[in-house]
Amino acid sequence: MEESGVNVINLNQCDEEFIKYLEKFGAHSLKECIQCGKCASTCPMALAGLDFYIKRIIHAATLGLKEILLEDSSVWGCQSCNRCVEVCPMDIKPYEIIQAVRRAAVRDESCPANTYEGLRNLYKNGHAVFPKGFEERRKKVGLPEKPPTLTSHEELKKKFQEILKQTSLADVAPFKLD
Repeated sequence: MEESGVNVINLNQCDEEFIKYLEKFGAHSLKECIQCGKCASTCPMALAGLDFYIKRIIHAATLGLKEILLEDSSVWGCQSCNRCVEVCPMDIKPYEIIQAVRRAAVRDESCPANTYEGLRNLYKNGHAVFPKGFEERRKKVGLPEKPPTLTSHEELKKKFQEILKQTSLADVAPFKLD
């Protein structure tokens, strides 16, 4: 909520259950954050001036501001470089907090649509990015229709799918892993 250009946090939106969920899925040291800003000072996304505010994400997670976090598309901007983890004086592992928020977004179906497509493709084909008609394009340039990855090895793909069924993807995916 914004009043007169100032961000106001409605503490009635704090959700203790959401905090517990985040902690369960990797945000173990949420309450240890001292908001020093070292994570933001080394983040390549923030340094590039892109809309990615790690301090704000961690602060909202600490308070259990579920709706704010799940509506914030910037959580998908993290490039997983782990610089924030390396410089954090409290060892809270900011990257793990981002991952926990992403898991919550997948579970609540509040992430960008292409995320679900990527998860489905990863499970079904072994690739997150699986463009339609790629076989024809590969063939035109003299490549085998399928790349030498899981898409070409049905037995390995089935093993990979069995492994994915044993991960948290089975709990959070908004589609059936069959």
